[in-house]
Amino acid sequence: MVAAMTEDKIRAAVKDCLSRCYRGHTPLGVIAEFAGELRASGWQETEIRQVELSVRKVLAGVMDDSAAVGDES
Repeated sequence: MVAAMTEDKIRAAVKDCLSRCYRGHTPLGVIAEFAGELRASGWQETEIRQVELSVRKVLAGVMDDSAAVGDES
């Protein structure tokens, strides 16, 4: 039960961080700021790292998709 709650918490944090990244101009800065907020809220480093890695993977996929679309012209 605790693991499911942790997964839900991490999933929600990833969604929140991605939302901020899409609105901002510096995704890496947004990720760093968000990680700091999680630390200040008492999150464990392993959870923060999981959020960071998940966000980076999604953003990498978005960048790859954008580049592929641009290559089709």
